[in-house]
Amino acid sequence: MAERPLDSWLQERMRVVGLSSWRALQAQAGISRRALDQVRRGKWGSLRLEQLQKLAAALQWDLGSLLRLNGNDKMGATDSSEVLFSLLQPLLTSYPTVRQIAQRKPDWPAQNVIALFRSLDALLQRWGYEPIGNPLESVPFDPQLHQPDQLDIQKGDPVYIRFVGYRRGDHILCPAKVSRSLPGGLS
Repeated sequence: MAERPLDSWLQERMRVVGLSSWRALQAQAGISRRALDQVRRGKWGSLRLEQLQKLAAALQWDLGSLLRLNGNDKMGATDSSEVLFSLLQPLLTSYPTVRQIAQRKPDWPAQNVIALFRSLDALLQRWGYEPIGNPLESVPFDPQLHQPDQLDIQKGDPVYIRFVGYRRGDHILCPAKVSRSLPGGLS
């Protein structure tokens, strides 16, 4: 059986809230068996925020307490911050592009959205996450930093960054998504 480093922590909390089995916790949280197994193993990166919120509610915890649990085992704080990153990744990769489009097209309806993301900029800086590239920037393709939209793009080919990637020091959290051309209407 695969190692499940969080079992003892979760079982203690289950006793407190009156859940007698893993099946009872799964049913109370309304999550799949696979999702519960991922939590028990400390592999939270593939879970949706909604699943973690349901699990926290079933354990009568706030989401922060549940996330701290993943940082309290032997995996360390870096892994728990990467779990948080995976939860935020869709927003983080789309937001810089939306901001750049709004700056280039001031009549675009989302112009007022930019101010809402200032706190996100501060959070990224606090966590030490650095963007890989700038949206719509032309750069030479680097397979270590970029994810191409076509398989025939070679190292050094000129590409445009469609969606930024993120790194923390030398660790690439997600590569920047690149293309040979800009989206229609942008130049």
